[in-house]
Amino acid sequence: METSVAEATISAPAHFPKSVLTVSRQEFDQLVLTVKKGDSDEEVSLEPGLHGYVFIVGPAGSVDSPVVDVAKKIIQPTQDGFTPLYNGDGLLQRIGFEEGQARLTTRIARTPSCIADELSDEKYPLLKFKNLGITRASTLGVTTQLSVTLTPFRFAETDPYRLMVSVDMGRPYEVNPVTLVPVQPIGYGEGAKAPETFIWKGVNPLISWLTKAPFSLSMSTAHPSFDFDTGELFTTNLGRSLTSFSPWLRRLATKFPDTAQKLARTAHPEQQGFVPWLLRLFLKLIEWIAGWLLGFGDRVELLRWRDTDHFDRWKVVLSDGKPLKIQQTLHQLWATRNHIVLIDTAFKVSADQLFLFEKSALVEEVEKLIRNLTHEPQVTNTLIRNLTDEPQIAETLIYVIRRDQLEGTTTDPKHPPTVTAQLIKVPRETAHYIVDYNDSNGIVLHTVHSCATDASEIIRKFDDTAYQNDPQRDAINHRMRSLSGMIANGTDMDWIGSYVIDPAKNTVKTCLIQQDFCWGNPVYAYRNMTLEQPDHLDDIYWIFFGAWEDLMTQHVTELYEKYSYRQIQIKGPDPDNTVLGITQTGRANTLCRVHIERHLTESEGLGLKLTTPDVYAFPPGYFANSPQFIPRQGGDGSATDGYLLCVVLFQSPEDAAQDCSEYWLFDAANLQKGPKYRLCSDQIKMGFSIHTTWLPKVKPPPPASYSIQNDFEPAVTTMVNKYQKSSSPEKQQLARDIRALFDTVYARFGQ
Repeated sequence: METSVAEATISAPAHFPKSVLTVSRQEFDQLVLTVKKGDSDEEVSLEPGLHGYVFIVGPAGSVDSPVVDVAKKIIQPTQDGFTPLYNGDGLLQRIGFEEGQARLTTRIARTPSCIADELSDEKYPLLKFKNLGITRASTLGVTTQLSVTLTPFRFAETDPYRLMVSVDMGRPYEVNPVTLVPVQPIGYGEGAKAPETFIWKGVNPLISWLTKAPFSLSMSTAHPSFDFDTGELFTTNLGRSLTSFSPWLRRLATKFPDTAQKLARTAHPEQQGFVPWLLRLFLKLIEWIAGWLLGFGDRVELLRWRDTDHFDRWKVVLSDGKPLKIQQTLHQLWATRNHIVLIDTAFKVSADQLFLFEKSALVEEVEKLIRNLTHEPQVTNTLIRNLTDEPQIAETLIYVIRRDQLEGTTTDPKHPPTVTAQLIKVPRETAHYIVDYNDSNGIVLHTVHSCATDASEIIRKFDDTAYQNDPQRDAINHRMRSLSGMIANGTDMDWIGSYVIDPAKNTVKTCLIQQDFCWGNPVYAYRNMTLEQPDHLDDIYWIFFGAWEDLMTQHVTELYEKYSYRQIQIKGPDPDNTVLGITQTGRANTLCRVHIERHLTESEGLGLKLTTPDVYAFPPGYFANSPQFIPRQGGDGSATDGYLLCVVLFQSPEDAAQDCSEYWLFDAANLQKGPKYRLCSDQIKMGFSIHTTWLPKVKPPPPASYSIQNDFEPAVTTMVNKYQKSSSPEKQQLARDIRALFDTVYARFGQ
């Protein structure tokens, strides 16, 4: 299995493994994994340098996902052809390394909304939750699915590490590292009976007012930042206007003022009388509606938690005093010694992801009619998605906040003080990034630009392949649609980059490199990731998804055909040098180490140089993700002294119908040699995993002061009272069901 750096750039054409579509909801306690040496079947013990606990999180479908193996509780959450892989309850995995063994413990992260989901499926059908794109909702609101990020924190060096799980759509929760059970959300939800400074606001005031549901929808930062030097955790509470979710609604709203101006020419101010006055009033109303639609609900609030029953909260504004508006997501946030760094990250949340219009019965009927008339499949679905979809922003919008603005505490949650963010823009989009803690010579930001690679675009059952003229089009379509739910392929090469930002001078120094394996949606790892903020990073490990023919959809290629920074054309006379040609040839899922060299001079300041000295290409047909660095016990503490663990999915070489998943361990100083160990069990089935962390020890957290009744009961009481007053027997039954369900939720949470 050993692969040289030269061989690591291209893989033979391979089919994407369907094992990514299945996951087990089975929960294990200390399951002993079989340790195999390298790529052999020889069983061995782990060396003493492996220690501590790796935590991995990812989506594990829902309580009503289709079951494909009852005994092992294996489900296929995307079987309907519309649901994204990342819609699902969080599956927490912990691998403990002890005495040469690896022991696996797993738990479904049962938030109050997930418990309500299970209960409604068991005995309260009127309250049943359903998948809606990237969300899952019912009359009771939207579930919080803890499936994205793990963040250790502790407020004093003498304290044990505590663990937080976060998502973009919902509040973060603290979980017990020993039991993997959620113990409390960080803060209370909208409408809670609690100190107001501890309450999260909903994603939009209009949505909150219309629904008044116990499980309100809020948006946050999936990657909060904990400053271990100051004992402060930073995150955000994000608000979005309705037009920010829909391109056609936004275009309609922006046309209102133009329409008003055209009409105004027929009603000059000097004209008197009731009709001209009424017309001017109507035009003012149009302009007010346009402004309201375009801006109502847009906000960014920076939150700071310091282990109290209180958040400090600031409203973020730009240098002109106008509120900061995020167009996509604040997927990440980083604290340096003197700054907070936010990026409008390349993971958009649009109407077609929240409400699957193309899944409705009406659309299905219209589609059948059009298909019969035109003999073209899935015409209606494509038209509707084009109305609700748009490309992600092609630039990286960086917002820098000076931390000296965050002195003292804030006491008024309804009117928080403001802090000013400085906008710095660089070409090409960013999804994940890391920032050096030491910013004395400038803010040093490391990233991979996922160029024209949209992680929010998933394959749906009506998608067509981009290989329209290929003789094997039907076969490719069949394979692609069988992968519905998986993220679609990227449509250009990525760039590895580091930047030195000088906020005082508003300047940026750029260092970019590119290799043949730079394709797909990369995620990172590095030594002491999430356990401290390194003053500077010397080595970062990135894992690239690769390029796969089976994942290349016609919709995504058309959506990004006019990408602003396109390097490789999607189509062309020389197929070998086009996106479609390269993807059909294939690029391997690749793990690489990026080394950062620094040079500091008085005249030039800080300069950077990037290289990729160590690369490993996974075998054809293998998909790996979720890298995590494990420091070597008793090692020298260098940036490469340790191990890299990855989750690896593939189809069995002996039986292509058999899904396989393993944990692979690499020597972090020698990736290209291949895996040193493989951790296996025929009982496990991980599915799609996302982010990770590592802890040297695990201990229970301190007792929580959180009250679940104070959090949810005000909204529950309001909803129960509303339905009790109805003359409808069904709504009266609904009131009884809600009361019974929440009484059980209160009793089960934290157990």
